[in-house]
Amino acid sequence: MNAVTQQEIAPTPMSFGGKTSVFLWRNILMPFIELIGGKKFPPGRVITHRYGTLKDAQLDWIKPASSATARTAIVHIHGGGWIAGSKGKFYSKPLLKFSDAGYPVFSLNYPLAPEHPHPTALRSLLQALAWIKKEHPAYSNIHLIGDSAGGNLAMMLGIMISNPALLRLVDPIDVKALPTIKSIVPLYGVHDRITFLEDKFPSGATFLKSYAGADAHNKTFVSAIPVTPMDLPTFTNLPPTLIVGASKDKLLRSSQVLATHLAKNFDHVSYEVYEGADHGFFSFGKQCDALSDDLLAYFEQLETRNI
Repeated sequence: MNAVTQQEIAPTPMSFGGKTSVFLWRNILMPFIELIGGKKFPPGRVITHRYGTLKDAQLDWIKPASSATARTAIVHIHGGGWIAGSKGKFYSKPLLKFSDAGYPVFSLNYPLAPEHPHPTALRSLLQALAWIKKEHPAYSNIHLIGDSAGGNLAMMLGIMISNPALLRLVDPIDVKALPTIKSIVPLYGVHDRITFLEDKFPSGATFLKSYAGADAHNKTFVSAIPVTPMDLPTFTNLPPTLIVGASKDKLLRSSQVLATHLAKNFDHVSYEVYEGADHGFFSFGKQCDALSDDLLAYFEQLETRNI
């Protein structure tokens, strides 16, 4: 089956306070952060496509700068606590650097919670990846990256696509309709529900409830469709994975837990912590250039070694 399930899922019930928090993040805080940290793409560099029927089922196609070497496409998934954020100018600096280095880049939007709770985002993103493979068959392999909540989604998709039995937990799409995952690079992602809540990431409880429901706050919660990588059952395949954390970030322990867990069973798992960096430094801050340069070096290493 090649078509992704378009099953309607009821919105997550939210209190007045929860709705207010979602409104603030979506309409005030994230737009303000983008305003001060983002930069518009130069004219002609980005083509926007619709990959599905839901409102946010759109992606940006950033053509690579001319290069004599064909490179694996980079697919980026934005952050925002699953409830806010978008592709666009907030990520223009690192994504243009990738494009200037000769990499084809796709930047994905997806339906947001609580209106579209888990697993709608995963299913929508599967649809986006199937669109990429169909419309750009030359890019049958991809580097899959994401930051914050996007890091969670990138890690979940990368593992599930590489392990078809897990993919079927989300959707019956044929894995042959999807690109092969060359690498997974989650940047300060939400990989573990427990540490995410214990370490009190700002509005983290609201984010998690919006996305996965109030039951996801319980340590013993078991979902038929896992919410974080640490909720996944045992799996056997993992592409090369670079897990990135920031030393000042309240999500750091989430990355540490996942890196330790994966390294027990898999080679090609790297873990890098950027000292002095805080959440969101992929797009802004003193170390954003260092991070994007390091990611380019990581991708180049994989290309050279043909992993």
